[in-house]
Amino acid sequence: MDLYELRIENLFDEFTHAIPFNTIDGLTLLHGANGVGKTTVLKIIDALSNRRFSTLRSIHFSGLQARFSNGQTLIVKRKIDQEGENTSLEFRLTENGDHLVHAPWALGQSAADLGIPKSMIEDIVHELNQTGGNEWFDAVAGDTLDLNGVLDRYGDRLSQYARVPTRVKIPDWLRSLTAKFPVFFIRTERLTSGSNDRPAKYRQTRESPMTPTVRTFARDLSMRIQQSLAEYSNYSQKLDSTFPARLLDPAIHIETPGEDSIRKRYNEEADRRIRYVESGLLDRDAELELPQRELDDGERRVLNLYLADVRDKLSQLDEISEKIELFLQVINAKFRRKRLFVDREQGFRVVSSQGHQLSLESLSSGEQQEIVLTYGLLFREQVGTLVLIDEPELSLHVSWQNDFIPDLLKIAELAKLKFLVATHSPSIINDRWDLTVELSDGE
Repeated sequence: MDLYELRIENLFDEFTHAIPFNTIDGLTLLHGANGVGKTTVLKIIDALSNRRFSTLRSIHFSGLQARFSNGQTLIVKRKIDQEGENTSLEFRLTENGDHLVHAPWALGQSAADLGIPKSMIEDIVHELNQTGGNEWFDAVAGDTLDLNGVLDRYGDRLSQYARVPTRVKIPDWLRSLTAKFPVFFIRTERLTSGSNDRPAKYRQTRESPMTPTVRTFARDLSMRIQQSLAEYSNYSQKLDSTFPARLLDPAIHIETPGEDSIRKRYNEEADRRIRYVESGLLDRDAELELPQRELDDGERRVLNLYLADVRDKLSQLDEISEKIELFLQVINAKFRRKRLFVDREQGFRVVSSQGHQLSLESLSSGEQQEIVLTYGLLFREQVGTLVLIDEPELSLHVSWQNDFIPDLLKIAELAKLKFLVATHSPSIINDRWDLTVELSDGE
């Protein structure tokens, strides 16, 4: 289910924005003057999909309508009481105009009387660090929460120690709806793992929230490669162990292809394996060379089964190999006097033109930005995710900005993602004004 159009009313008590999404190319570019709410639009979409309702309460708008490709519309009304202290949200799901699909659901103000000092919150929820009297930084999610946000996200854990309600019970229809359009927000602060890396293993791994994301992602790729190779090895052993039985079993029909067909398939699989070697997945082993003479019927029959097994074995690596190849292509097209390599142990490494390995932290902020964005999009997001990117032009040379949209479209096609990008840069947009939506300032 795709988000088809979003309308936000009275943003900052001033702007009303209608944003149609480009569902063909899967990429929509937001642009407009400073202060019209480009970043805030991304925050609203992120808060809606990931049920961060405390964020929606904190943003000044009167209502929104999210239209989906299945014909349904989610309507959210934000209301403030007469004293201006309590904010509530009302959610309605309609279809075919105003026909209600479910009973409306209202979310009121969370309880503020904890029954324990606020200073104890970070002792109970170790992911939180108090940064103000009513403000906490979440080292896992990489965002800042007020008290209502803390209760929305961690109320079930705090309720064991304090007089607070358990986490708000979200109706099943709303939980199901938001789960159907997954969203990930890539913020401008993306070079440390606290802002961009979101595994729930922060405490178990004891990894600092300030670990450079580029290093976190290198370890992530190493683990993904090891897992893929383990699956490849297990599948290969299974085929190898049954090869003689399958070859000799009279009940299994094995065709005897012609000479040209066998040699063509052999060269294709050999080239395919070389690609996986160059991607850093496999070692360069000595290959069996076919004899120059004409192959007899028995040899062609054996090779037919052998090549079918090679094809099936290498297919176990197809998905990760395609992503690695595009990752290397995008990055190495931009790097000067250095080159990125994929390594099974290190994940990836950078080597200078003189052959010296460079530390990932020594790369420029622009080089790290490019690695973090490209890797995160190719490897970290689930199929169908709407990825929100705020100001991708940060730290990027103009020539890199010109390549951003073509690279993003390649990633969208391979990783099956959709994008909403907020940018100030004409170089990012380049000649793709057909993908843009302008947020007007009303003047």
